[in-house]
Amino acid sequence: MLKKLLIAIILFPYAVQSQNYVKGTLNSDENYSWVVLYQLKGVQQLYVKNTTIVNSEFSIDFPENSPTGIYRLLYSQQNSGFVDFMYNNETVELKFDPKNPLETVEFITSEENKIYQEYLLKLANWLQELDSYQITYFNLEDQIKKDSLQLLYVELLPKYESFQTNFEKISEGKLANNFIKSSQKQYAPELIETPQEFLNSEKQHYFDFINFDDKKLLNSTFLSDRIIDYIFYLNGSDDFEVQNVLYKKAVKEVMQKITDAHLKSDLLTTLLYTFAQIENTVLIDFLIENFHNKLPVEIQNKSVIKDIQEKVKLAVGKIAPEITWQENGLTQKLSELTIAETYIVVFWSTSCSHCLKEIPKLYEYTKDKIGVHVIAIALEKEEEIFNQKIVELKKWTNILGLKKWKNQKAIDYQINATPSYFILDRDKKIIAKPNYFRDVKVFFED
Repeated sequence: MLKKLLIAIILFPYAVQSQNYVKGTLNSDENYSWVVLYQLKGVQQLYVKNTTIVNSEFSIDFPENSPTGIYRLLYSQQNSGFVDFMYNNETVELKFDPKNPLETVEFITSEENKIYQEYLLKLANWLQELDSYQITYFNLEDQIKKDSLQLLYVELLPKYESFQTNFEKISEGKLANNFIKSSQKQYAPELIETPQEFLNSEKQHYFDFINFDDKKLLNSTFLSDRIIDYIFYLNGSDDFEVQNVLYKKAVKEVMQKITDAHLKSDLLTTLLYTFAQIENTVLIDFLIENFHNKLPVEIQNKSVIKDIQEKVKLAVGKIAPEITWQENGLTQKLSELTIAETYIVVFWSTSCSHCLKEIPKLYEYTKDKIGVHVIAIALEKEEEIFNQKIVELKKWTNILGLKKWKNQKAIDYQINATPSYFILDRDKKIIAKPNYFRDVKVFFED
């Protein structure tokens, strides 16, 4: 028994020392106080641990049995204050400038990260050089110069391919190998004549080297990042209708390549929130109907759908939330109004100095405007001042919203600043959301 105890005591320090950790040094005179460690999986950031930064240094132990993959160190909520790295059951030590982490990160330990970081830096140079040849070629008119550049490109291309092959060999058997193989870019054997042909080629070969069934890639943001880039940056148009057609086509192409249902679910969540941010309700409905609702029931995220629909309920094209009020002892409803072709709903307050400048201007502009009616909702703490002010706004429908920001109408319209404007058509569909009075004028005068 004593012998076993002695062995345990002897081995314990080694067990502690074998604990893997990530240790970092911030090369900065600024005071950063905390850092959070996340695991990146699909489109998710999974919290692992956090610690304080002392004298520009920090250290975080990896929990036992931490999965291999890509991790993120977040040290600031602003200006891309994070560093990503690979974890493959080895200690990782790094240093970086927190103001420019992506270009300055240096790995002191971890062969995985040293190889991958070197690869990414050199890859960026190769891609920049090859792409610059192509861009220059587009702008050349002299055939002799074009032929000369074509020869240089044809000579350079095998060198890039040799670079790629070399790093695939160096990283063989390592986690980095999965990402290096999938980061390769397909280039045409010769320079392409027109930008449109080049874009078509880029789209056609964008996923040539990506294995959508690779578990290592699935347990990272690599696939989702590439997919988002493909959908939003290789499929653009200035025409809204055309843009939506391109978005739909790109989404279909991507979804056909993905076999992992969980990745589909995660990706859909990212796409839904992205389209919600730009208030593209056409694509949101398209994603829900054609993809989300066809996922296995157990991984359909109803709470996400509810949240998304709440976020876009005030998007242009949506029917405005109902507004009810009392007028001459009768209950009136926004949805039942038939007195105008166009309605302006404005939220304001008598305690808002900016409102007190804009509301009189809006009144003068609209009071005799045929086919336009204003519904003004004043968010107030008390009624007295409101009653004094609305004497000057007799041609409007004036509604008192007590409790100010906590008033239900303010909550329904997600009001967090005044004045806030909504322009509705005769069916009470939102057709514009001007920021200022001048934008209201632009809407009616364009």
